[in-house]
Amino acid sequence: MTCFRKKMKNGSMMIMAVLAIVVVGILAVGSMDTEAKGWKHKLSQTDDLKYSEQIVEGVFKSLRKQEKGPLDFSEALEEINTMSKVEVMDTYLGQNNKNVKPDEIRHVIQQIYDIDLEAISELGVGKQTNTYSDDVLQKVKQASNQAATAEEIRAMSKIEVMDLYWKAFEGKMTGEDIRMMINAIYGVNLQGISDLEDTGVSLYSKEQWISQYDKDLFVVQTGADDVDVWVYPTEYLKEQAGIENNPRSLEMALTKLGFDYNKEVDALYYSNPTGESVPDNFKGQTLGTIIGVIQEEYAHLK
Repeated sequence: MTCFRKKMKNGSMMIMAVLAIVVVGILAVGSMDTEAKGWKHKLSQTDDLKYSEQIVEGVFKSLRKQEKGPLDFSEALEEINTMSKVEVMDTYLGQNNKNVKPDEIRHVIQQIYDIDLEAISELGVGKQTNTYSDDVLQKVKQASNQAATAEEIRAMSKIEVMDLYWKAFEGKMTGEDIRMMINAIYGVNLQGISDLEDTGVSLYSKEQWISQYDKDLFVVQTGADDVDVWVYPTEYLKEQAGIENNPRSLEMALTKLGFDYNKEVDALYYSNPTGESVPDNFKGQTLGTIIGVIQEEYAHLK
């Protein structure tokens, strides 16, 4: 009888332990559901998001995963708003362990940078295909089972080239790999564009605004193939500084890089004498020169 009672007691304790585990599990799931509903509601009710709800949600989930615990949505949103576009992109991609397909990459870039890579491809603008690097040609050839020649690759749309380039990585690309790919194929420097925020410089290229903010002071515009570049003041700067044309200090600085005033476009103008897209280092010098003038003379207007 004593043995029977012990067995009954042990059995009851085991049942109670199992019930306790079940209850804790239910409470945990309920807590997670409540938390999810809470931040999702806040997200849907937040006005003036810097990025789309899809991007904010993805970045928040990635940050929460890094936190390995509860994360206040309002605090996370403040952090997201201070992150650079490159940081947002890498954090968003991090939720999928960077295994993202080409169409999703293009969508993410559209959402974060507001740059339409498909339009660039369809219009045939941006980086000239005859200036593709050996790395691009090799990776695309590799992905096409060595079937595509350099001439055939240059005849492809940029979307096709990108899809094959991505395939060569077997989908395992870091954020840096992706940015290098986009620059190598489209001539769109995502790192440089990210760095333009709060500099006071707008960029119009590939037949679309690449970077533009309300209080930008100068516009850098390039032709369809990035062979030509012209620089002129924004309407905001004209109103605030009471000027109609580029300031003399900027003219003198850009003249050293080969720019001249062009009456037809009413701007400082440069055309690459080689007939090829201007290289990244020239773009960097141009932007750096303009930003330097802004910091010296117009920082109070930003």
